[in-house]
Amino acid sequence: MTKRTKIQNYTEYISLRIVIFFIRLPPFKLAVKIGEFIGIISFYLINFRRSHVIDMLTQSFPKKSKAEIERIARNTYKNFARTVVEIMFFSIMADEEIKKLFVYTNEDLVKKSHAAGKGVILMSAHLGNWELTGLACSKIYPMSAVVANQSNVLVDKMIDNVRTNQGFATISRDGMAFRSVMKALKRNEIVVFLADQDAGPHGVFVPFFGRSTSTPKGAAIFALRVKCPIIIVLGVRQKNGVIKVNFTEVPMPNTGNEDKDIEAINTFYLKKLESIVREYPEQWFWFHRKWKTRPE
Repeated sequence: MTKRTKIQNYTEYISLRIVIFFIRLPPFKLAVKIGEFIGIISFYLINFRRSHVIDMLTQSFPKKSKAEIERIARNTYKNFARTVVEIMFFSIMADEEIKKLFVYTNEDLVKKSHAAGKGVILMSAHLGNWELTGLACSKIYPMSAVVANQSNVLVDKMIDNVRTNQGFATISRDGMAFRSVMKALKRNEIVVFLADQDAGPHGVFVPFFGRSTSTPKGAAIFALRVKCPIIIVLGVRQKNGVIKVNFTEVPMPNTGNEDKDIEAINTFYLKKLESIVREYPEQWFWFHRKWKTRPE
């Protein structure tokens, strides 16, 4: 990987700050509408993985017509642009404003699991607005999120400050991630993993939309070793703009074979994610190269 220069970092950082400034000039609801319009225009004018998105949708929904696939792809861009705008606003949003954006189902499941005192792992995904979903949960419980570092250190620090200022800590995937997660769980905190990306050759291969895909092992490994519960948390945006957050407990296997138990946990997780993505296909992040790594 080419080493980044200070000039590159500062140029990107200042440009992002300027974009955020102008995005925040109109009221929130108007800014969101503008973001959606930009997303639709981007689908037609900017060829950012458009062919990849359409190809992945075509393989995942073979019975849908070409027109339906294009509509979902277009709305994927629209939803992502809206998500970006919302993220740019949430550093200045009051707690009451954030609460109005969410409704919950099975919320008592998290309370019950947290009361056990062993920590809780949340498995989430790049669905709806994943950043806002995590933020909303952090307003209720002490929470840390396992995150990837940005290549631009200035942008990375800015994003990290926004998250921590709004109430949840971050744990970098690099460095001392294992120790930090263990400590957080022992403090009876909630740790969030976004587990829907390609995990490379070190992931566990489980089915997703009928195709084997490499899935991160981390959440399952921690839960099995600490013996804490895993809850799947997925938030999907409704037509009125409110994000409906659903909590589902993962049945914890205990076969004595860690590899098989990890596979069972991730199979359950992806099955749940797939069922929601089938209902709200435009809200998942199809830009990912989810099926990039193939089994040997």
